[in-house]
Amino acid sequence: MWASASFYIKIVICLLIFIALLEVFWPTIIQEGFTGLVSVGDSPNWSSWAPRRGDVGIGVEEGGYDQDERYFRGYVDIQGFGVNHDFCRMVSKKGKDDLFFACALAGTENLSSVAYKTNNQNNGFRLSRDDYMRDITGKGKTSYCRILKINNDTFETRCNLADDKGFSIKTIEDTDPPDTIVQMLTFYTGIVFWLRFRDDMVDYAGNLKVSVAGKASIDEFPANPPIARALTFDGISQFLRVGDSPDMSLGSKSISLRSLRAFSFWIRFDEFTNNAHILDFGNGPGKDNIFIGIVGSGNPSMQEERPLLCGEVSTVPTGMSGAQPPPLMSPQELMLTTAANVNDFECHSQEIFPNPKGNHLTNTPKLAKSNPTSADMIYELWEQKQRRMRIKVPGAFKLSKWTHVVITTDNNDILRPPISVYINNKQVYNEPAGFLPQASSTYKNYIGKSNWASQNESMNNKDELFRGALFDLRGYKTSMSLNLINDTYNWGKANLGL
Repeated sequence: MWASASFYIKIVICLLIFIALLEVFWPTIIQEGFTGLVSVGDSPNWSSWAPRRGDVGIGVEEGGYDQDERYFRGYVDIQGFGVNHDFCRMVSKKGKDDLFFACALAGTENLSSVAYKTNNQNNGFRLSRDDYMRDITGKGKTSYCRILKINNDTFETRCNLADDKGFSIKTIEDTDPPDTIVQMLTFYTGIVFWLRFRDDMVDYAGNLKVSVAGKASIDEFPANPPIARALTFDGISQFLRVGDSPDMSLGSKSISLRSLRAFSFWIRFDEFTNNAHILDFGNGPGKDNIFIGIVGSGNPSMQEERPLLCGEVSTVPTGMSGAQPPPLMSPQELMLTTAANVNDFECHSQEIFPNPKGNHLTNTPKLAKSNPTSADMIYELWEQKQRRMRIKVPGAFKLSKWTHVVITTDNNDILRPPISVYINNKQVYNEPAGFLPQASSTYKNYIGKSNWASQNESMNNKDELFRGALFDLRGYKTSMSLNLINDTYNWGKANLGL
């Protein structure tokens, strides 16, 4: 009896060994019997025994955890099975702001989906929105990679390797990153500050601190939208103050103002508020300012500026023609009661002035109230209380339309470099001998607000806050090449859905 049982046990063991050998060397022979688990094609080894987890995935998370959709998430091969069945994503415990990267391994149904992970932020794990996954060792296991700041001037692609029980703590450089990451690395070269305003208000160069006024905010979830949200300003109370030090000064810690050689940003004006400044770094009104803004409240169209008719008013004389005596009115009364007062008067009908001789009426069309459709851009640089440079670009901005602006030096001259202005990827202005910032630091550094706004609050012509949207604001310590300008412009268009 026992001999018979032993015989059957040996038979079972032999069958198991035979099946194992088939799986290793001829997997397709027995693949059909496991199609209910996963579809693995010609993948070798034990991959067909490791189905994807059904309890986690895109938008589906283990209880007690939240996915942060702004980072990489998807199916990759962590275990080296040859198929992408391991689901990886960035998570945090509910109610905690302490992210870590974790993978729900294939074939571990009903086990923890966050056991295979990196360290969390509080334990030194460094985040980057420019992240991806790739097998950088060629061993079939995918590493978690991202662009990280190595020192004050250098950014590299660094990867946590996939080890047996989790991701390695130490990172190594990826020397052959994907093309999209290669392009992002060029954007980081020479960067001083980079506020993308895509779905956050973080400086991707890691230098600026941002303080918010008027509850300006940007929606962070759900992440990775097809079109960037951008940061909007209401023109009433919202603006940002930035600095690289706890006292919100700029230039005293990480950023050297004297090294700034280029600005780049996307801008949309929803209204041309008076003398709105897109950015204004300075020490008050007319002191060490570097600012970019608009002139006045925009420009009316030529038809509005010099109308031939007011409504359907005829220009055919109804009485005597030729030169006529002017009405007997003082200049002050004319200013208050005629079209000379362009601020208050609207074109409702004809203006009628009695002729002193009383033999006919002289009809004068009034100017229509202007509705600006464009605005001139100005870029000014002050050294202490002296304005050293003023560049004006007529009609640079169109109402309610996105505009890309680049202001850059053309070479590395440290004294008087030529400065060019690009609007929507086209050079529109060149200053042969420009100026660079000279202040070592500034303490009133605003985005969306003018340093002059507080000075003339009681005046009718006061500077007003910016009303519109801002996206992809950058400052560089190097000149922006034509290739970099082109790539920046195209990257912005793609993100804005233009």
